[in-house]
Amino acid sequence: KDWRDWPYMTGDAAVEAEDVLLRIPGRIDDVINVSGHRLGTKEIESAALVVEEVAEAAVVPVAHEIKGKEPDLYIALKPGLEASDELAQKISDAISTEIGKIAKPRKVWIVKDMPKTRSGKIMRRVLAALSNNQDTGDVTTLANPEIVEEIKGMVKS
Repeated sequence: KDWRDWPYMTGDAAVEAEDVLLRIPGRIDDVINVSGHRLGTKEIESAALVVEEVAEAAVVPVAHEIKGKEPDLYIALKPGLEASDELAQKISDAISTEIGKIAKPRKVWIVKDMPKTRSGKIMRRVLAALSNNQDTGDVTTLANPEIVEEIKGMVKS
């Protein structure tokens, strides 16, 4: 059966390329609604990765009383690099250039490491809880639970 005839959506976005292969760029349900604009989290993360110093990026929605939501961006740098306000601004500017000013993050948090599962998956729900001043839940099963307290200290200050 042709994939275009499927009566349902799985939540993954797919694009038919010129070579007739399907490319799956990411989940279509991972969006942040900023002032009526639906922004894909993967697109924002990909824009941040354009900056050569960035090793990993994670975007989470933060509640905003006027815009509805706005993105917070967590960045882990490549080994040996130090965080700075100038680098955070460079990353924020890259997102504005790549996507547009509507995607500009509320804050760029440069962290030593991301909270991850033992298989290496970034736990975005933990980052979202920290950005929204909510309980992170049980983090004892993370590969690096100590990083949660470190990030919490950054976000609260």
